[in-house]
Amino acid sequence: MKNFLNNFEFYLNLKKMLYTIIMLENIFAKKGGQEMEKHRLSEEEKDEILDMYESSSEMHTGAVMRIDLSNHKILYSSNFKRVTGIGKDEFPQNLEELKEFLEEEDFQKILDNSVNCDYESEWVLKASPKKKKEGYDTFELVGKKKRRGERDIVYILIRNPNQRYGNISPDVFFPKDLFDNSQQAIVITDRNNKVVTVNKAFIDIMGYSLEEVIGKDPSFWSSSMHDKTFYQKMWYDLKTKGFWNGRIINKKKNGEIFFIYSNIFEIKGYNGELVGYIAINSDITDNIKREEEIRRVHKYDFQTWLPKKEYLLEKIEEVVGNDLNQEELEYALIIVKINKMHELPVVYDFEETNVIIKEITERVTKVAGSHFFVARIAEDEFALFGSFDSLTNIEEISNDLIKTLTDPIQISNDQVFIKTRIGISIYPRNSKDPEKLINQARTALNVSSKNDINFYSPDLSNLIKYEKLIEEEIYQALQNNRLVLFLQPQIDTRNFEIIGAETLIRLLKSDGTILYPLEFLNIAKQKGLMIEIDKFVLENTAKISKQLNSSSDRNIKVFFNVSKSFFEDDEFLNHIKRVLNEYDLDPSFLGVELTEEIFIDDFYSAQKKINALKNMGLHIALDDFGTGFSSLSYLNKLRIDKIKIDKSFIDDLLISDSAKRLVSSIISMSQILGLEVIAEGVENKEQLLFLQSRGCYEIQGYYFSKPLSLDKFMESFC
Repeated sequence: MKNFLNNFEFYLNLKKMLYTIIMLENIFAKKGGQEMEKHRLSEEEKDEILDMYESSSEMHTGAVMRIDLSNHKILYSSNFKRVTGIGKDEFPQNLEELKEFLEEEDFQKILDNSVNCDYESEWVLKASPKKKKEGYDTFELVGKKKRRGERDIVYILIRNPNQRYGNISPDVFFPKDLFDNSQQAIVITDRNNKVVTVNKAFIDIMGYSLEEVIGKDPSFWSSSMHDKTFYQKMWYDLKTKGFWNGRIINKKKNGEIFFIYSNIFEIKGYNGELVGYIAINSDITDNIKREEEIRRVHKYDFQTWLPKKEYLLEKIEEVVGNDLNQEELEYALIIVKINKMHELPVVYDFEETNVIIKEITERVTKVAGSHFFVARIAEDEFALFGSFDSLTNIEEISNDLIKTLTDPIQISNDQVFIKTRIGISIYPRNSKDPEKLINQARTALNVSSKNDINFYSPDLSNLIKYEKLIEEEIYQALQNNRLVLFLQPQIDTRNFEIIGAETLIRLLKSDGTILYPLEFLNIAKQKGLMIEIDKFVLENTAKISKQLNSSSDRNIKVFFNVSKSFFEDDEFLNHIKRVLNEYDLDPSFLGVELTEEIFIDDFYSAQKKINALKNMGLHIALDDFGTGFSSLSYLNKLRIDKIKIDKSFIDDLLISDSAKRLVSSIISMSQILGLEVIAEGVENKEQLLFLQSRGCYEIQGYYFSKPLSLDKFMESFC
């Protein structure tokens, strides 16, 4: 009976899914102009596909009756007679006729369930007609009530226990005539994406026989001209939308490269289980300039149409080869890395992601101008190559890139904030080998540094050795209790009263000197040591909060930072509960600072944990706001109390109009959403006055106080 219930949902969702697919296909076709117009599905083909989906689902599940409770009218699926044995002229057209048709007790049960059951809840019963026929005497019914606008609609799945139902195979969804005679190449695969069958058009276009492709993955005829990202996006759409369409470059059996436009969608069976995939492909090679397009595909990124890494290497060799006798001429290779680029498809849909990438591309190429050759050498990396007059000139260009990319990108009602890093290598100073130049720029890019712009130098090897020493210091600090917490006050500038503090960690080295977070936390993250550090911070923050609020009536909230690894740890919430109980701490005195990275991979799990923290009574702040792919839709769904404006924006507040606009928009957005907002890194009066003028009154920074030891904090503020 469980399968029977699930099959009901399967039937109701099948046609909805197909109409969604057709709607998407129409939208894409309208956007694509004449090229898409030629290869989109005809209306006749769409109707036949819909009919086959409906017929197949009915054949395998049962008949459906739809009752509109507002007017008592009844509609039936086309297979009603086959399932029930009732002629079309005998179908009850309304509830009154249905009452006369069924046994009185059975009708009353149907009516009671239809009227009294909750929306979306299922009910099951058996019913019999007054006039019984052999093989059609008792029926199994599954009902569900749904709200459609202002009306209540009841759907009832009817099955005849005397009839047998088969199993769905992916190749039952197409009418044979359409499949055999379509001019479009159709490929049907099973759930593992292995070919079940192909039609004649496929065989004619590709040159393979049916026997050669049966059981093969469609990558069998791949041209290898698409990168990993292309297929990742395709499968992402298939899994999230059930549908993908777009242009693919394939290879025929004879080796000929050609272009197709493909409509691919999932086939789902009982319980929403994936049965297979259908791809409807149109040859569009004649619609494009084949030779030019194929040449570009070899050398250009398919998404941005910027040159790929291979083309960049050719360009470097070409340029420096022409200047072998001009030893005084130097060239810079600038690699721009977009932080957290992999998060884009998680936060935004495929079209929005493309808009963002296009905007990033336009900004990079605009700064590069005509003096630099621009390429996209990885999903999250852009490269600029060109001659320069001085290192100061390269620094100016790099700063322009970072500032230009910092301006938020508008997507519908949302703003996307981009954070970048830059690594630079110099020809021939660092190397004369193009591949080595790229590797050196990446080395400069990836060093653990607080700088956004780094030049490669042989000294970087010394930096790597230094990072090894810091790793050892972290291990020793954890073992020998040499981690220390400082407190930075948070001030309400409306009355200049202390309202809270953030705990900031320091590491006491074996030689007695102090390491600051930027000097060791990135290394700790790389080495998997953040959970142990965060446990220390949590434990000691709870102690400090208890001590501060036991000796003061100011109700000081003490915030501590949580890393992604600690937040995702299975015992995270238990650690919080333990310290609250152990120190008998009022949870309203404890605050958690989270960064956007903690919810970017698995939003719903993060949402549950944040809800649990709120239910405990803790205060939640979103730290470093604006440095990742900040999304209003996320803020709306998370129980966040406070937004912290990142120090990097405050630093630029008095010198950058874009920083002013950004900070103003964050403050305004926070007010609209009913969130508190605090600015960190405030160091002078001018910054303070600007923030106050925009309505941000909670301040943290050196203008009021540097981070203090617990004793000095209590001496100054308690």
